[in-house]
Amino acid sequence: MDLRFLLFVFVCAIRCSDANGLSAQFLQDYFADKFIHQIVVFACYNHLERVSLSRQLMLSDTKLSYISISENINMKTTLAVNYYKLGIVLDLDCTKSEIVLDKFQKERLPYNESYFWMVISKDSMPPIEILRKLPLTVETEFTLALHHDEIYVLYDVYNPSYRHGGRLNVTYMGVWNPLDGLSIKLTQYKYKRRADFQGLHLNFSIALSNPPLPDLMTYISNPINRHLDTMHRFNYALLLQLRDYYNYTMILTQSETWGYLINGSFNGLLGDMIKGLVDVGVTPLQFKRERIDVAEFTVQTYLARPSFFLRHPKKTSVRNGFLKPFREEVWWIVVAVGFIYWLILWLTSKLELYYRNRMPFSKINLEVGFETGFICMAAISQQGLTDSPRLYSGRIVFLSLFVWALLLYQFYSASIVGSLLAEPPRYINDLKDLLESNLEIGIDDIAYNYDFFATTSDPVALELYKRKVAPNKYRKKPAFYNHTEGLRKVKKGGFAFHADVNTAYKIITDTFSEDEICDLVEIQLFPAKHVATVTSKHSPFKKMVTYGMRQIMEHGLSERLMHVWQYRRPICPKTHSSTPVPVALGEFLPATLLLLMGLIIAVAVLSVENFCKRCKYPEQLSCNTYVIPGFKNQADINMYIQGHS
Repeated sequence: MDLRFLLFVFVCAIRCSDANGLSAQFLQDYFADKFIHQIVVFACYNHLERVSLSRQLMLSDTKLSYISISENINMKTTLAVNYYKLGIVLDLDCTKSEIVLDKFQKERLPYNESYFWMVISKDSMPPIEILRKLPLTVETEFTLALHHDEIYVLYDVYNPSYRHGGRLNVTYMGVWNPLDGLSIKLTQYKYKRRADFQGLHLNFSIALSNPPLPDLMTYISNPINRHLDTMHRFNYALLLQLRDYYNYTMILTQSETWGYLINGSFNGLLGDMIKGLVDVGVTPLQFKRERIDVAEFTVQTYLARPSFFLRHPKKTSVRNGFLKPFREEVWWIVVAVGFIYWLILWLTSKLELYYRNRMPFSKINLEVGFETGFICMAAISQQGLTDSPRLYSGRIVFLSLFVWALLLYQFYSASIVGSLLAEPPRYINDLKDLLESNLEIGIDDIAYNYDFFATTSDPVALELYKRKVAPNKYRKKPAFYNHTEGLRKVKKGGFAFHADVNTAYKIITDTFSEDEICDLVEIQLFPAKHVATVTSKHSPFKKMVTYGMRQIMEHGLSERLMHVWQYRRPICPKTHSSTPVPVALGEFLPATLLLLMGLIIAVAVLSVENFCKRCKYPEQLSCNTYVIPGFKNQADINMYIQGHS
């Protein structure tokens, strides 16, 4: 009987102890709403109260650690985050409760979203003086529960940024009671309801590539010469929208460069972030492995797209334009077919000589080899003849030769005309083609281009730098130019310049003619880079910036700013293709040279023939007679003609 009585007393004591300590059901409901299943409790309860709390919470599949408040608490070990979220319960009515808050701050643990605080007190008013000293931020999850007769009144506690001198904000959140359970009134997304920073000063930094004239604020705020530092000034305009959304004040400084890893440390904007001088970067940064360790990337706001700009050469080689219509093997086939026709005509002409006593006279029979050769050349050249074969077999060969030559000529002439009317083919289409071309190369004198060639493993890009950019015996210094000089060289032709498209489009639009714009080709040295606004590592403003930027972009404000700050690509008019293109001297020169060579050879051969005839037949030449091979004199020729007429 005594054992049963003691057990009954023990159970009753456990059930009654909950009324004097924390309500396990309240904690269970609150942390279940936050999806938290691991809790650390700092309190000063007796053994029965601890057992009661642990038993009820563990029944709901919640892991609980109870820590008695003392000076020897190791907060980093106790609050090691094995999960993304860890619930922390603090009984503020304990005499040494402030030790927990002091130790948490001294050991530099952050009031971020890894820790969900539940501070419970029986006071009738929030302890403002205690809360004001805490280094809270805009991302803090800190709930104050005032306990009265098993009713918990909840308050949301945060500070936009204690480090920047922000004001403490205590907002009514909701209430819990045993009958109705948890009732939360703050249903807005956290970063939307905490949007008012009340003019809090935050530190921003921008890195520019060009001198800000006439002064920094005028330069980055007004779209004048917007082709300069377009990416930085566009992102600054976005952050002004974010400033209006959160009501903060921007303290802007200028950094020398984006931030690159040099000798184990970062310079520029990232270096200032590591030192704690900058909270948010106005200049967006591209994703790089080493930067992820020192900065937090938020929203991709801009697509950086540098490219090579060049005026495409008119032709690929010095090959004769009159040989273009047919490929080399086709020309060899034409020669082979012409030779076959010449051979067959030669055979039929020989047959005519065999039967010449029975057939009318033909001039082809005078010089069979030369005459048949001239017939083939005349057919291919679409020239007429004064005579033709007499045998039917020869005439068939003769007609088929001219039909074949006619079809060949039609294809050839149509291809010549079409090549003059059509746009010349462009053979420089990628980086490798550019490397193998005879064009000179120039690179915009800007930091990310130096960094690219120093870190890239692309063999084509490295070979391009070695052969066309790096100093050598012909080039005393690297081929880096400012954008004005580089694009002026592009305008002259024979030069490719790598620059940001927004910078290049403005200069091209203003200085290039219509023909020069239509000749332009863009080739990417590396793929377009998505860049994002960055904050310092473990910054409390990361999700705030992310949410605000998403709102700005989804509402179309970024698209509007794109039209304000970015230049459109210069367009080649559709009517340009219908504009008559004059034939250049280089295209016509081979025909002129061929004609000139023919005249020279004809005059030379005529001179040689005249000289030889004078030496061999001086008497016949003086009598104006003509000797035909195969006949002894003019009388034989006349007799032959009369006999076959």
